[in-house]
Amino acid sequence: MEREDARHPQGREIDERFVLTAAAQRRVDEDAYRSGLTEDELMESAGRHAAQWILAHAAARRVVVVAGPGGNGGDALVVARHLLAAGSEVKTFLLSPPERLSAGTRRMLERLASAGGSTASLEAAGVDGFADALAWGTLAVDGLFGTGLARPLEGVAASAIRTLNAATIRAVSLDVPSGALSDSGDLVGPVVSADVTLAMEFLKPVHLLFPAASRCGSVAVVPVDYPDDVRQRVHPLARVLERTGIAHRLPPRPADGHKGTFGRVLVVAGSTGMTGAAMFACRGALRVGAGLVVLATPASLGPILEVAVPEAIMLPVPDTGGRLGPAAVGALKDELARADVLAVGPGLSRSAETVKAVVSILREFRGPCVVDADALYALSKEPDLLSLIGARGLLTPHPGELAFLTGESAGDLAHDRVDATRAFVESRGVTTILKGRPTVVGLHGGDIYLNPTGNTGLATGGSGDVLTGILAGLIAGGASIADAALVGPYVHGMTAEAFGSDRSERSLLPSDVIDLLPRALWEVEQCG
Repeated sequence: MEREDARHPQGREIDERFVLTAAAQRRVDEDAYRSGLTEDELMESAGRHAAQWILAHAAARRVVVVAGPGGNGGDALVVARHLLAAGSEVKTFLLSPPERLSAGTRRMLERLASAGGSTASLEAAGVDGFADALAWGTLAVDGLFGTGLARPLEGVAASAIRTLNAATIRAVSLDVPSGALSDSGDLVGPVVSADVTLAMEFLKPVHLLFPAASRCGSVAVVPVDYPDDVRQRVHPLARVLERTGIAHRLPPRPADGHKGTFGRVLVVAGSTGMTGAAMFACRGALRVGAGLVVLATPASLGPILEVAVPEAIMLPVPDTGGRLGPAAVGALKDELARADVLAVGPGLSRSAETVKAVVSILREFRGPCVVDADALYALSKEPDLLSLIGARGLLTPHPGELAFLTGESAGDLAHDRVDATRAFVESRGVTTILKGRPTVVGLHGGDIYLNPTGNTGLATGGSGDVLTGILAGLIAGGASIADAALVGPYVHGMTAEAFGSDRSERSLLPSDVIDLLPRALWEVEQCG
C-alpha cells in the first residue's frame, strides 16, 4: 500500500493500517462528531488531503471531477475547490441536482461556487458531453459513491462510469472506486476502473479483496484529521502492516552471532517425484538466515538432495517406497530433541504410512512447528493434534487444505477468506496463514492481518514450499510465531513484485523467489 506520508499526522511512525467495514467507518465518523468535529470539518480534511496528494503525484492541469449526492461527493467538491485554488482548470459534474444533495455536500457546493467554481449536470451533459470533457482533461476525480453504496448502480451513474472507463484519461477514485461494494471483493454492476484509489485514513476490504481490488489500481492512504482518541476506539475488521511494521518484526542479527544463535531448523519433506519441494523449503529457511538446516528425507532421495541443496545437513531416514514411513520416527528422535523449529509437509505424499509418520512426529516434537501441504492432510486425520500443537503451531493452508481441516467447501472458504480464517483460528487456537490473494494471517491471539504484497507469479507449484522454509527460518532466528507469520508472506510477496517490475509475472519460478529474497530483506531492513 502506498501512503501520503510515512508518519501519522501528529508525527507518530505508522506500523500498520486498519481495514474497516462500511459500518465501522460510519461508527468512526459518528464518534468524531460526538467528540466535537463537524461533518464539514471532516469533509474539508478528507478533500484537502486528497487534493494535496493529487497535486503532488498527478498531472492535475485539466481536471474533470464527478460528484455524487452524498459524503463522497462532498469530498470531491472540496478537492475541486483546492485544485482550482492551486491553478488547475477544473470541470465539475454533479450526478444529482443541488436540491437532492445531502446537507453537507450542498454546503461544499456553495463553497466551491464562492471560490469561482462552476458545475454542470451529468444528466444534462449526456454521454457525449461527459466524454468530451474527459477527452479535454488530463485527470478525472471520481467522487460519485463511497463506502455507503449497497446496490448495483443504474441509470445516469452507470452510464457515467462506463463513459469514464472507456476514456483514456487517468482516474483517481476517492475512498473506493464508484460502483464497488466497500465490504466485498465481488463485482456487481458497473465499477470505475481507477488508476489510483485514495483511501481516506483507513483501508476498506474492497482495496484488498479480489476481483474488485483490481479496480482500485494502486491504493494510497491519505489522512483525515480524526482525533487520536477516536482512532484509539476503532475496531478494525483486519490490519495491514506497513513496511516499517515488517522491519520492526524481523529477528535481530547480533554482530557476535554464530550458527547456534540463528537456530536449527529441521525440515521433514520430500518423496519420490517431489524432491523440489524439500529443496525449496530448505533454501527458503537458509535465505532468511537460519543458522543450520537439517533435511530429513527418505534415504533413496538423499543423493539427489545432497547435490541440490548442499548447504543443508542431510539426514536420510528409513524409506517406504520413496516415501516417509513409520520407521523414520525412531531415526528422527535425537534430531527432534535438538531442533529449534520443525517444518513439516512439503512433498511428503498422503500415503497411509506417511500420515502415520507425520502424526507421530508432531506428537513427539514440543517446539514451534510450521505445518504445510501433506502434513496438513495428516493433521486432518488426527484433530486432537491441533490442541496439542496450539500456540506453538503455524499452519499454512490454501483454501483446499483448510477445507479438509474444517469439513467445509473450498469454494465457500475462498469466497469469504477473512471470516473463514477468523473462525478457524478462534475455534482451533492455532496461528494460520490462508494462502491466496490476499493472504490472510490469523494470529493465535485473534487479530487478523491481510498481506498486501505479491502477484500472480506466486501461483505456481513450489512457491508455498519456499514460504514454509522462510517461516521456519525466521522462527529459528528468534522471531515469534506471530512475527514470522506476518513477515514471511510479506517478504515472499515482495520478491514476486520485484520480479514483476521488469519481467512478466507469469515467468516467476520458486527459485526466483529464493534468489530475490536477499534484496527483499535488505529493503525491509532499511526501514528499521
